Amino acid sequence: MSIVNGSSPRLDGIEFAPVQLVADDSDSNLNSIPPLATTVKVTGVTNDANDYIVMPSLGSCPDGHRITILASATSNFELRTPSASAEEINSEDCDGTKEALITDTTVMTATKINGTVGWMLEGRTAIGAYATAIVPD
Repeated sequence: MSIVNGSSPRLDGIEFAPVQLVADDSDSNLNSIPPLATTVKVTGVTNDANDYIVMPSLGSCPDGHRITILASATSNFELRTPSASAEEINSEDCDGTKEALITDTTVMTATKINGTVGWMLEGRTAIGAYATAIVPD
């Protein structure tokens, strides 16, 4: 095992497959990102573009933790924080009152700033260009 620059321990030479989720319209283990996941592939939506996936709670991840979200759902979907948590994505409370739109075929990176500020979310398009600023609504 090794620890690089204060990150979580990892086994040398072993690659881990992404966590696979399907966006849904309710909070459950089926659409929630596990606390220390680093890569998540969203493979589909249950109903429509209003379905969502849920970030781990801020308290379950260290500051600086990054999660890469691969949008491969053949549909847009939403990103939220845990229900009734008042946790934020890009300075907006995203526990159900607002959510961040994830456009299919983008690669999103969520970085935990800290337990007060919340998650910073940025994206890249399928051709590697930076996506416009993400303002949850």
